[in-house]
Amino acid sequence: MLAVIAIGFDWIGGAAQPLAMLGVAMVATPLVMLLQDLQTLYLITDRRALILRTAWGRRTVSRTPFQAMDPDFEILDIGRGAGHLNFASGRSTRSPDTDYTGRYGFRCLRDAPRIREILERARTGAMRQHGKNIAAFTGVATRNA
Repeated sequence: MLAVIAIGFDWIGGAAQPLAMLGVAMVATPLVMLLQDLQTLYLITDRRALILRTAWGRRTVSRTPFQAMDPDFEILDIGRGAGHLNFASGRSTRSPDTDYTGRYGFRCLRDAPRIREILERARTGAMRQHGKNIAAFTGVATRNA
């Protein structure tokens, strides 16, 4: 009986629009995050760690020299073998690469322990052989969650 009254007063149609918008947002959000991750590149040089983004036509570069990094790197497991590698603290939480406590680093890495090892070797200078720098390919950032 209530359903007949709700249909008669067009309450069902009015309630369906916000619910449909919520459903579209729930489907689109992971796709938007995937597109952003595909346009993000993490780099480790002999002097700093870089995060390069070209998402949505805006190019941004975030630099963190080794001197500004924490003594110990932290890995937060996010499941399915992926994790966040935090290497600096006290950053603004407005950055997409910073968590709510201000810990900053590479997000959604497939093999975070291996990347931490590469970053530690670069920071200590172990990536150099006979005066030449050795580049290490770390792969692309992908969201596995």
